[in-house]
Amino acid sequence: MKHKFLCTSALFLGVSHSAFAMPFDPLIGTWKVIDDRTGYYISDIVIRKNSKTSQYSAVVTKYYPLAGAPVSDVCSKCQGGLKDKPIFGMQVLNGLMGDATGQKFAKGQWLNPQDGRVYNINTAQLNAGKDQMKVQATAKDAKGLSNMTWKKL
Repeated sequence: MKHKFLCTSALFLGVSHSAFAMPFDPLIGTWKVIDDRTGYYISDIVIRKNSKTSQYSAVVTKYYPLAGAPVSDVCSKCQGGLKDKPIFGMQVLNGLMGDATGQKFAKGQWLNPQDGRVYNINTAQLNAGKDQMKVQATAKDAKGLSNMTWKKL
């Protein structure tokens, strides 16, 4: 009985210690993406981090069509292999990298399911509360700039 207690205690301490040793990553989780120009919601996304490459990616969990636009479950304006693919579950963020502080991010690509354009993320900055991020991106075709606010849900 005493042996079981000691084994259980050791296991618990080992697991709890490793959980506390992992640094908190404020970017991982669910975010609401808002277009700063229009004020409209674009989508809700879930951000995750690849432990091998340290790059962030995200998939759509909820999509908000543009006001007055027909409601569609597929990305009709996307190009290539993503054209007419379901928006729910679509990977819209990839390759985003953080700096050493975990406050600034860049180098990723964002796919806007509303217009089907791919944007290179220039800068992304978390606020002090780590619950909002300002994102600035340039369209790959160099014909547009996108400023977004991402709010943690």
